Amino acid sequence: MTQLNEIQNSLIAQLHRVASKKSSPDIIEKYRKHILQAWRIRVVEESLLSLFAESKVSGTVHTCIGQELTGLAISDALSVHDWITSNHRCHGHYIARTGDWKGLVDELLGLESGVSKGIGSSQHLFNKNFISNGTQGSLLPVATGVALYNKLKNKPGISVSFIGEGTLGEGVVYEAFNLASILSSPQLIVCENNYYSQSTPQSQGVSGSIELRAKAFGLEYFETNTWDLDHLFTTCRTAVQYVSEQSKPALIKIDTYRLKAHSKGDDDRDKEEVERFERLDLLNILRNNLDFEGQFKTISAEVQDYVTSRLSNTDVLNYGTYNADQLPRKYSNKTAPLKNPKLSMVKALNKAYGESLTNGAFFIGEDIADPYGGAYKITKGFSDKYPDRVLSTSISEAGLTGVAIGIDLAGGKCFAEIMFGDFVVNAMDQLINNASKFHHMYGKQFSCSVVIRTPMGGRRGYGPTHSQSLEKFLLGIDNTAVVSVSSLVDPKAVIAAVSDLKCPTIVIENKTDYSTFLFQPKKELNVELIGGAFGSVKIKPTLVSPEVTVIAHGYLARLLADNYEEIFQKSDTVFEIIAPQLLHPLPLNHFERSLVKSNKVVVVEESTAEYGWADGVVSKLVQNFPGISAITVSSDPVSIPSNKALEAENLISLHDIIVAIKNLGAS
Repeated sequence: MTQLNEIQNSLIAQLHRVASKKSSPDIIEKYRKHILQAWRIRVVEESLLSLFAESKVSGTVHTCIGQELTGLAISDALSVHDWITSNHRCHGHYIARTGDWKGLVDELLGLESGVSKGIGSSQHLFNKNFISNGTQGSLLPVATGVALYNKLKNKPGISVSFIGEGTLGEGVVYEAFNLASILSSPQLIVCENNYYSQSTPQSQGVSGSIELRAKAFGLEYFETNTWDLDHLFTTCRTAVQYVSEQSKPALIKIDTYRLKAHSKGDDDRDKEEVERFERLDLLNILRNNLDFEGQFKTISAEVQDYVTSRLSNTDVLNYGTYNADQLPRKYSNKTAPLKNPKLSMVKALNKAYGESLTNGAFFIGEDIADPYGGAYKITKGFSDKYPDRVLSTSISEAGLTGVAIGIDLAGGKCFAEIMFGDFVVNAMDQLINNASKFHHMYGKQFSCSVVIRTPMGGRRGYGPTHSQSLEKFLLGIDNTAVVSVSSLVDPKAVIAAVSDLKCPTIVIENKTDYSTFLFQPKKELNVELIGGAFGSVKIKPTLVSPEVTVIAHGYLARLLADNYEEIFQKSDTVFEIIAPQLLHPLPLNHFERSLVKSNKVVVVEESTAEYGWADGVVSKLVQNFPGISAITVSSDPVSIPSNKALEAENLISLHDIIVAIKNLGAS
């Protein structure tokens, strides 16, 4: 630890030497308007700290006091078409880019007139091609997608992404570096290097060189600092011009120093060290300068007057307006006979997604380009036909999901493929903290309609990390629809319906189901589709009333349909099958007619037992249809073995389902 402290002291001493270089009066006058705006940012930040101390703002406050000039120098070089993504310390970037300091104040006061309608508060701002989020690094690949979309659509505009040097510890940062370089996305990453990650000194949090990190990914590299005004503004403009003209990514490191605590009052740095940088701070030096003193006081009074005037305002967003989500919650219960073309499930999905491409959608994923066409050939032929809209990426689930979200944010429709459902966990931050939250946390100003599609399920001997059914981890994501396609019904209609949703959607496909042909109903069974595009398939005998209702989705629903006669004979129970395509939200009215006649329900799923989709379905049914008897059948809650004999014992089997139906039918 002593050695690390010595390294940190050496870094700070070096930074202090840089900060000691004074700008000449001519240079200061050249950048007068920016200095005045920097002072405005500082006064706003100090006002917000005071409001926080008085418990008049919610949450926390991360001020940029000491770092105001970074956002100003970058924004000065941008066009109206360029985007900025920022982080938890976003106030200075926001004011520099938009000038909307009043909207920022209102936002932290929780007012509907705030930039995010009073919902996002300090860290979550959206306005005029500006977006910030509190999760470190998560917006980096989103910005990659925004810039890439503009480039592919021949639209003007680059993306600028602000991060602190502490964020270099996040893996998604390097996924974004790699993807931006491979895809030649015009993105400028701005690393504000203030030598501390919250309370952790850089010597303990960032190993190696920031410059070499950038160059390792082929990013052009620039560096400057916030004390040499002319060099700062000139270098920022040069970096922006490079990205814009070369249409390639770059990184600029801006050395700076944060004069206040990371957040609120939690500052463990040496007081003498902070005081040394306070004395070298340009705004502190100029506050008593006769050429600036009067204008500084005028700005301070304007900000204070505005803050005071807003404290009595009580106009907040109506919760009923805020609370409504974008999920498909209106379901038809009209029925129609099920008719499927004679087509394999792989070809049916290929055709369904192909229509989305025809309508202008983008596809992104690992190995999805031709001639390979994806691990299961769902995207076969896509890149040959649409080379500019089918993006085959590196192994980078979080990164490619972020890029897909960025394409959507910029105005495109994007489908992202996660090669194996097991790996969707690598993208959970993008799904939970970006895609699902965007609509609500920015005051419902825009929607994120990205589609994540992925194969789930075992029965192929792929083992513990390539065979899981992870629906239970996806169903609880707010404002995110979950769809399970099945070879029971042609996926054409449901994929088209998914394309029209405004919310994020996760489409689950089943690996075993890929190898089947679309279901062709037998004459002795009555097969119908309830509810149209997001409909549920209902299968029952033509002449006898069912005693038990069995609810299943995906491959298990097809397994039940294919083996109806065997299940009936071995269970000695007449049953019907209802196979919903929409797992969340659950279309309860699709079950209503059945449960009026039969009050016994078996819910089966391939996912592991406890707290899964089957448990959720039973909970909903019990609450809405009192008096029913319901049981669940799931796979064992242990890792799936690759040995096929053991795998068969681990996963839910036809025998398990037969026993459940028989026992419930006899009760």
